[in-house]
Amino acid sequence: MNFDVIIVNYCSHGPLETCLSSLFQHNATEIANVVVVDNSPKGVPPEIKAAFPGVLFHENFSNLGFARAVNQALAVSKAGYICLLNPDTEVKGPFLNHFLDFFEREPAASVAGPLVLNSDGSVQGSARSFPRLATAFFGRTTLLSRLFPGNPLTSKEILSGSHVSGPLEVDWVSGACMGVRRQAIDEVGGLDERFFLYWEDCDWCTRFRRHGWGVFYLPGAGPVVHHAGLASRQVRWLSNYHFHRSAWLLYKKYDNSPAGFLSAVALAGAIVRWSFLSFKLLRR
Repeated sequence: MNFDVIIVNYCSHGPLETCLSSLFQHNATEIANVVVVDNSPKGVPPEIKAAFPGVLFHENFSNLGFARAVNQALAVSKAGYICLLNPDTEVKGPFLNHFLDFFEREPAASVAGPLVLNSDGSVQGSARSFPRLATAFFGRTTLLSRLFPGNPLTSKEILSGSHVSGPLEVDWVSGACMGVRRQAIDEVGGLDERFFLYWEDCDWCTRFRRHGWGVFYLPGAGPVVHHAGLASRQVRWLSNYHFHRSAWLLYKKYDNSPAGFLSAVALAGAIVRWSFLSFKLLRR
Protein backbone atom coordinates (compact mmCIF):
# COMPACT_ATOMS: atom_id res chain seq x y z
CA MET A 1 0.00 0.00 0.00
CA ASN A 2 1.87 3.01 -1.32
CA PHE A 3 -0.60 5.76 -2.29
CA ASP A 4 -2.79 8.17 -0.40
CA VAL A 5 -5.47 9.21 -2.90
CA ILE A 6 -6.83 12.75 -2.47
CA ILE A 7 -10.17 13.74 -3.95
CA VAL A 8 -11.54 17.28 -3.58
CA ASN A 9 -15.29 17.46 -4.07
CA TYR A 10 -17.72 20.32 -4.46
CA CYS A 11 -21.42 19.52 -4.85
CA SER A 12 -20.68 16.59 -7.13
CA HIS A 13 -21.65 13.57 -5.03
CA GLY A 14 -23.13 11.44 -7.80
CA PRO A 15 -19.92 11.45 -9.84
CA LEU A 16 -17.93 11.08 -6.61
CA GLU A 17 -19.68 7.79 -5.86
CA THR A 18 -18.86 6.50 -9.36
CA CYS A 19 -15.26 7.65 -8.99
CA LEU A 20 -14.76 5.88 -5.66
CA SER A 21 -16.34 2.66 -6.87
CA SER A 22 -14.14 2.54 -9.97
CA LEU A 23 -11.01 3.45 -7.99
CA PHE A 24 -11.39 0.57 -5.54
CA GLN A 25 -12.37 -1.84 -8.29
CA HIS A 26 -9.10 -1.36 -10.19
CA ASN A 27 -6.51 -0.08 -7.69
CA ALA A 28 -7.34 -1.27 -4.17
CA THR A 29 -4.04 -3.10 -3.57
CA GLU A 30 -1.93 0.05 -4.02
CA ILE A 31 -4.05 2.35 -1.83
CA ALA A 32 -3.03 3.26 1.71
CA ASN A 33 -5.81 5.77 2.30
CA VAL A 34 -8.43 7.65 0.32
CA VAL A 35 -9.12 11.14 1.63
CA VAL A 36 -12.15 13.03 0.32
CA VAL A 37 -12.05 16.71 1.19
CA ASP A 38 -15.57 17.99 0.68
CA ASN A 39 -16.12 21.73 0.11
CA SER A 40 -19.89 21.38 -0.33
CA PRO A 41 -22.09 23.56 1.93
CA LYS A 42 -24.14 20.57 3.12
CA GLY A 43 -21.32 18.05 3.40
CA VAL A 44 -21.31 14.45 2.19
CA PRO A 45 -24.61 12.52 2.04
CA PRO A 46 -24.77 9.81 4.74
CA GLU A 47 -25.41 7.07 2.17
CA ILE A 48 -22.06 7.75 0.49
CA LYS A 49 -20.24 7.61 3.81
CA ALA A 50 -21.95 4.33 4.57
CA ALA A 51 -21.06 2.89 1.16
CA PHE A 52 -17.34 3.65 1.63
CA PRO A 53 -16.55 3.15 5.33
CA GLY A 54 -12.81 2.99 4.70
CA VAL A 55 -12.66 6.45 3.13
CA LEU A 56 -11.61 9.40 5.28
CA PHE A 57 -14.14 12.20 4.72
CA HIS A 58 -13.09 15.70 5.73
CA GLU A 59 -15.99 18.15 5.46
CA ASN A 60 -15.33 21.89 5.29
CA PHE A 61 -18.99 22.88 4.78
CA SER A 62 -17.79 25.80 2.64
CA ASN A 63 -15.82 26.17 -0.56
CA LEU A 64 -12.22 26.78 0.49
CA GLY A 65 -10.88 26.23 -3.01
CA PHE A 66 -9.10 23.27 -4.57
CA ALA A 67 -5.53 24.09 -3.53
CA ARG A 68 -6.35 24.69 0.12
CA ALA A 69 -8.41 21.50 0.27
CA VAL A 70 -5.56 19.44 -1.20
CA ASN A 71 -3.13 20.95 1.31
CA GLN A 72 -5.46 19.93 4.15
CA ALA A 73 -5.21 16.33 2.95
CA LEU A 74 -1.46 16.54 2.41
CA ALA A 75 -1.06 17.57 6.04
CA VAL A 76 -2.40 14.17 7.20
CA SER A 77 -0.94 12.09 4.36
CA LYS A 78 1.73 9.57 5.36
CA ALA A 79 2.22 7.41 2.25
CA GLY A 80 5.32 7.59 0.08
CA TYR A 81 3.22 8.74 -2.88
CA ILE A 82 -0.01 10.65 -3.26
CA CYS A 83 -2.51 10.71 -6.11
CA LEU A 84 -4.76 13.63 -6.93
CA LEU A 85 -8.01 12.47 -8.50
CA ASN A 86 -11.00 14.52 -9.59
CA PRO A 87 -14.46 13.38 -8.47
CA ASP A 88 -15.65 13.57 -12.09
CA THR A 89 -13.23 10.85 -13.17
CA GLU A 90 -13.93 7.18 -13.74
CA VAL A 91 -11.03 4.77 -13.37
CA LYS A 92 -10.82 2.09 -16.05
CA GLY A 93 -7.51 0.44 -15.22
CA PRO A 94 -4.85 -0.16 -12.54
CA PHE A 95 -2.87 3.03 -13.06
CA LEU A 96 -1.37 3.26 -9.56
CA ASN A 97 0.88 0.21 -10.01
CA HIS A 98 2.15 1.76 -13.27
CA PHE A 99 2.93 4.95 -11.35
CA LEU A 100 4.79 3.00 -8.68
CA ASP A 101 6.85 0.98 -11.14
CA PHE A 102 7.80 4.15 -12.99
CA PHE A 103 8.72 6.10 -9.85
CA GLU A 104 10.94 3.26 -8.68
CA ARG A 105 12.71 3.16 -12.07
CA GLU A 106 13.04 6.96 -12.28
CA PRO A 107 14.21 8.37 -8.95
CA ALA A 108 14.26 11.92 -10.36
CA ALA A 109 10.58 11.79 -11.36
CA SER A 110 8.24 13.79 -9.14
CA VAL A 111 4.95 13.66 -11.07
CA ALA A 112 3.31 11.12 -13.38
CA GLY A 113 0.07 11.49 -15.29
CA PRO A 114 -1.84 8.59 -16.91
CA LEU A 115 -3.75 8.29 -20.16
CA VAL A 116 -6.85 10.44 -19.69
CA LEU A 117 -9.84 10.05 -21.98
CA ASN A 118 -12.79 12.30 -22.65
CA SER A 119 -16.30 10.97 -22.11
CA ASP A 120 -16.50 10.06 -25.81
CA GLY A 121 -13.33 7.94 -25.61
CA SER A 122 -11.02 10.40 -27.34
CA VAL A 123 -7.66 11.26 -25.78
CA GLN A 124 -7.83 14.29 -23.53
CA GLY A 125 -5.06 16.87 -23.66
CA SER A 126 -3.85 16.10 -20.15
CA ALA A 127 -0.11 16.55 -20.84
CA ARG A 128 0.87 20.03 -21.93
CA SER A 129 3.58 22.57 -22.43
CA PHE A 130 3.85 25.61 -20.17
CA PRO A 131 1.31 28.24 -21.28
CA ARG A 132 2.41 30.87 -23.74
CA LEU A 133 0.46 33.71 -25.29
CA ALA A 134 -0.51 31.28 -28.06
CA THR A 135 -2.22 29.11 -25.45
CA ALA A 136 -5.13 31.56 -25.42
CA PHE A 137 -5.83 30.54 -29.03
CA PHE A 138 -4.50 26.97 -29.25
CA GLY A 139 -5.00 25.54 -25.74
CA ARG A 140 -7.03 22.40 -25.03
CA THR A 141 -10.42 24.08 -24.65
CA THR A 142 -10.11 26.81 -27.29
CA LEU A 143 -12.34 26.99 -30.35
CA LEU A 144 -9.43 26.84 -32.80
CA SER A 145 -8.10 23.64 -31.22
CA ARG A 146 -11.55 22.05 -31.36
CA LEU A 147 -12.03 23.03 -35.00
CA PHE A 148 -8.48 22.24 -36.13
CA PRO A 149 -7.04 19.75 -33.61
CA GLY A 150 -4.20 18.69 -35.88
CA ASN A 151 -2.70 22.14 -36.44
CA PRO A 152 1.00 22.47 -35.49
CA LEU A 153 0.47 25.18 -32.85
CA THR A 154 -2.04 23.08 -30.92
CA SER A 155 0.35 20.13 -31.18
CA LYS A 156 3.01 22.23 -29.45
CA GLU A 157 0.60 23.11 -26.65
CA ILE A 158 -1.02 19.69 -26.11
CA LEU A 159 1.54 16.89 -25.86
CA SER A 160 -0.69 13.88 -25.14
CA GLY A 161 -2.23 11.98 -28.02
CA SER A 162 -2.53 8.62 -29.71
CA HIS A 163 0.92 9.12 -31.28
CA VAL A 164 2.63 8.91 -27.85
CA SER A 165 3.42 5.32 -26.95
CA GLY A 166 5.86 5.56 -24.05
CA PRO A 167 6.81 7.78 -21.12
CA LEU A 168 7.25 11.40 -22.19
CA GLU A 169 8.78 14.18 -20.12
CA VAL A 170 6.50 17.22 -20.27
CA ASP A 171 6.07 20.62 -18.64
CA TRP A 172 2.94 19.64 -16.72
CA VAL A 173 0.10 17.17 -16.46
CA SER A 174 -3.51 17.71 -15.45
CA GLY A 175 -4.44 17.52 -11.80
CA ALA A 176 -7.55 15.55 -12.80
CA CYS A 177 -5.29 12.57 -12.16
CA MET A 178 -1.65 12.79 -11.18
CA GLY A 179 0.69 10.77 -9.01
CA VAL A 180 3.26 12.68 -6.95
CA ARG A 181 6.32 11.55 -5.01
CA ARG A 182 6.05 12.55 -1.35
CA GLN A 183 9.77 13.35 -1.14
CA ALA A 184 9.33 15.96 -3.86
CA ILE A 185 6.36 17.50 -2.04
CA ASP A 186 8.37 17.73 1.17
CA GLU A 187 11.08 19.60 -0.76
CA VAL A 188 8.89 21.90 -2.87
CA GLY A 189 5.79 22.33 -0.70
CA GLY A 190 2.09 21.91 -1.36
CA LEU A 191 -0.18 23.72 -3.78
CA ASP A 192 -0.10 27.51 -3.98
CA GLU A 193 -3.36 28.55 -2.33
CA ARG A 194 -3.53 31.80 -4.28
CA PHE A 195 -4.91 29.60 -7.06
CA PHE A 196 -8.46 29.07 -5.82
CA LEU A 197 -9.37 26.85 -8.77
CA TYR A 198 -7.59 25.94 -12.05
CA TRP A 199 -3.92 26.16 -13.08
CA GLU A 200 -2.61 25.14 -9.65
CA ASP A 201 -1.50 21.85 -11.25
CA CYS A 202 0.59 23.68 -13.85
CA ASP A 203 2.15 25.84 -11.15
CA TRP A 204 2.97 22.79 -9.00
CA CYS A 205 4.61 20.95 -11.89
CA THR A 206 6.59 24.08 -12.77
CA ARG A 207 7.87 24.36 -9.22
CA PHE A 208 8.90 20.70 -9.22
CA ARG A 209 10.79 21.15 -12.48
CA ARG A 210 12.54 24.27 -11.17
CA HIS A 211 13.81 22.19 -8.26
CA GLY A 212 15.28 19.61 -10.65
CA TRP A 213 12.45 17.07 -10.60
CA GLY A 214 10.95 15.50 -13.72
CA VAL A 215 7.30 15.54 -14.78
CA PHE A 216 6.11 12.69 -17.02
CA TYR A 217 3.13 11.59 -19.07
CA LEU A 218 2.59 7.80 -18.96
CA PRO A 219 0.18 6.75 -21.74
CA GLY A 220 0.53 3.12 -20.64
CA ALA A 221 -1.09 3.90 -17.27
CA GLY A 222 -4.86 4.00 -17.00
CA PRO A 223 -6.98 4.85 -18.69
CA VAL A 224 -8.90 7.30 -16.55
CA VAL A 225 -12.00 8.85 -18.08
CA HIS A 226 -12.44 12.51 -17.16
CA HIS A 227 -16.03 13.65 -17.52
CA ALA A 228 -14.75 17.20 -17.55
CA GLY A 229 -16.81 19.96 -16.02
CA LEU A 230 -19.45 17.94 -14.16
CA ALA A 231 -18.78 19.92 -10.98
CA SER A 232 -18.13 23.29 -12.61
CA ARG A 233 -21.38 23.16 -14.60
CA GLN A 234 -23.20 23.85 -11.37
CA VAL A 235 -21.31 27.12 -10.83
CA ARG A 236 -20.45 28.25 -14.36
CA TRP A 237 -20.07 31.92 -13.49
CA LEU A 238 -17.68 31.22 -10.63
CA SER A 239 -15.70 28.69 -12.67
CA ASN A 240 -15.37 31.10 -15.59
CA TYR A 241 -14.04 33.81 -13.28
CA HIS A 242 -11.52 31.60 -11.47
CA PHE A 243 -10.26 29.99 -14.68
CA HIS A 244 -9.22 33.36 -16.09
CA ARG A 245 -8.05 34.80 -12.78
CA SER A 246 -5.78 31.80 -12.17
CA ALA A 247 -4.46 31.90 -15.74
CA TRP A 248 -3.40 35.50 -15.21
CA LEU A 249 -1.85 34.64 -11.81
CA LEU A 250 0.23 31.97 -13.49
CA TYR A 251 1.51 34.34 -16.16
CA LYS A 252 2.25 36.97 -13.51
CA LYS A 253 4.10 34.53 -11.27
CA TYR A 254 6.51 33.41 -13.99
CA ASP A 255 6.71 36.57 -16.10
CA ASN A 256 10.34 37.53 -16.73
CA SER A 257 9.56 40.00 -19.51
CA PRO A 258 10.55 43.68 -19.20
CA ALA A 259 8.11 45.63 -17.00
CA GLY A 260 5.82 42.59 -16.84
CA PHE A 261 4.76 43.03 -20.44
CA LEU A 262 3.60 39.44 -20.99
CA SER A 263 1.46 39.30 -17.86
CA ALA A 264 -0.11 42.63 -18.82
CA VAL A 265 -1.01 41.23 -22.23
CA ALA A 266 -2.27 38.04 -20.59
CA LEU A 267 -4.45 40.09 -18.23
CA ALA A 268 -5.98 42.00 -21.13
CA GLY A 269 -6.61 38.75 -23.00
CA ALA A 270 -8.12 37.10 -19.92
CA ILE A 271 -10.51 40.01 -19.43
CA VAL A 272 -11.63 39.89 -23.08
CA ARG A 273 -12.12 36.10 -23.05
CA TRP A 274 -13.86 36.16 -19.65
CA SER A 275 -16.20 38.90 -20.86
CA PHE A 276 -17.06 36.98 -24.03
CA LEU A 277 -17.80 33.74 -22.17
CA SER A 278 -19.77 35.60 -19.49
CA PHE A 279 -21.91 37.17 -22.22
CA LYS A 280 -22.60 33.70 -23.63
CA LEU A 281 -23.65 32.48 -20.18
CA LEU A 282 -25.90 35.49 -19.75
CA ARG A 283 -27.72 34.70 -22.98
CA ARG A 284 -28.54 31.12 -21.93
